[in-house]
Amino acid sequence: MLLSDGTLRFTLLVILLSLTNFNRTAAFNVSRGDIVPALNTDDYYSYEGMLQYLDELTAAFPQRVWTNDVGTTYENRTLRTITITNGDGRVGKKVILLIAAAHAREWLTPVAALYTVEQLVLNVTANAHLLEDYDWIVMPIVNPDGYEYSRSTDKEWRNNRSPNGGNCFGTNLNRNYDIGWLTGYAAQTDPCHEHYAGSKPFSEVETQAVRDIMQDLVKSGRGVMYLTLHSRHRCVYYPWVHKRTPAANVKQLREIAKIGAEAMQSAAGTPFTYEQAGVEDPFGGTSLDYAYSIGFPLSYALELSGVRGENVFSFWPPTNLLKDLADESWLGIRAMAVKAIEYYPINQTSITNAYDLSNVLKVLLLLTLITLLSG
Repeated sequence: MLLSDGTLRFTLLVILLSLTNFNRTAAFNVSRGDIVPALNTDDYYSYEGMLQYLDELTAAFPQRVWTNDVGTTYENRTLRTITITNGDGRVGKKVILLIAAAHAREWLTPVAALYTVEQLVLNVTANAHLLEDYDWIVMPIVNPDGYEYSRSTDKEWRNNRSPNGGNCFGTNLNRNYDIGWLTGYAAQTDPCHEHYAGSKPFSEVETQAVRDIMQDLVKSGRGVMYLTLHSRHRCVYYPWVHKRTPAANVKQLREIAKIGAEAMQSAAGTPFTYEQAGVEDPFGGTSLDYAYSIGFPLSYALELSGVRGENVFSFWPPTNLLKDLADESWLGIRAMAVKAIEYYPINQTSITNAYDLSNVLKVLLLLTLITLLSG
């Protein structure tokens, strides 16, 4: 039986409204499943636990979040990044790149990195301004071999676990970048020392992975701000580290560092400072300097807090403080991101809408329905 004109128009209107709602849901998808992954801030994650959390996020928010495997460590652990967008399909956005846990014993840093991921993914409405014209790429754990060794065997362990010969293991990943390599500490040439800078720049798969991400972002004109999380000096550092000479845009670097330090200090009153890293004690091979040297206009090392009140907890704050310390770190990261976006707004002419075939068909169908309804 043929539908009457009125029934047909009503049916088409329902389809039109459904498609419109579908498109909005697809673009700003909250979750395609019933279970939203919850970040556990009651304890330190294992490496496997971190990857599981990232995988759960990508399964729950496939329109906005995806992971990439970018390398395999000496002990056969996967190096994984997570990319966070607002799901609008626009390509060519600027990027904020954040990494953590380059130093194995700094257990708080992956907690803060995962907390940042959670805030960007789950609190997408509150943080929409951070994702409107920018994507974020986060590597919560750069040094999984060293991290697991620190957790299981030697809590003070700092380096990765690649063999150096003579029963010596590990390279300091934050001395292994090709910028001022071997500048500073003599111990950087000692394969048994925690300052060991490696056999050559980028001798380690972990630093190669970060380098490749940085270079891709710079070549595409997308890399704006680089953040590396460390602990426990309660400071925001900016370039240069390997020399005392100020960076070209030192006023801008200092202003954003100040904003981050003040935001973190506002959380619980813990004093935070901000300064050029190499003024008093220059040393080379850092990711901070490398990112800046190849074209990130903003590059920072955030030394997170190991303090609450008069209690100093070094690299391993008690688990009951993890959420507060992670939130404190997020306040600094968010404040710095807001200012970075203000300084480096998106060039709208470089943005294109990413339409796949299904999107084109949806547009054509919508136009057809509108024509029929108006006839």
